[in-house]
Amino acid sequence: MAQSDFVLEAAPRQKVGKADALKIRSTQRLPGVIYGPDIKENIYITVDYKVFEKTFKAYGRHAVFSIAIGGKNLRVIIKEYKIHPITRNFLHADFYAISPKKTFTTEIPMKYTGTPVGVKEGGGLYIFTRQVRINTDLENLPESIEVDISALKTNQYLIVRDIPKGKYKILTHEGTALVEVK
Repeated sequence: MAQSDFVLEAAPRQKVGKADALKIRSTQRLPGVIYGPDIKENIYITVDYKVFEKTFKAYGRHAVFSIAIGGKNLRVIIKEYKIHPITRNFLHADFYAISPKKTFTTEIPMKYTGTPVGVKEGGGLYIFTRQVRINTDLENLPESIEVDISALKTNQYLIVRDIPKGKYKILTHEGTALVEVK
């Protein structure tokens, strides 16, 4: 599991909406929201844009870290984020406050290892699925799901059903294609 001792400092925000988000972004801050099973009302926040960007690059979307707001530290993952289609800058981030006792749903990247036999014989490898949706708890959150594809021959494929079982429940449809060698 990708857990970090990193703490992202946040400030509360009172106003929400498009105009207010634009004002917040003009001050080099990123608007965001924190929600989760132990939070009664969403907490609207702002975080330093540069620090968030460095955090995202260093830990990615699936790492667990803390957000400090109002004297409390909340363990969170980045649940969603919005990126501007042209500038590729972050516009907004949703943080999911994880309850240590409850399960949650997230998407985990797939990591394919090995070179398929079919590729060594001249075939091509086609990757269809780069992440799968899982339901897990904080203790069993994997950094990625690793699948060995070295035994695949030409015209063979793997589907979600072929993923080795772990301490999580895969929610992606079991017939979804992962990779194929042609």
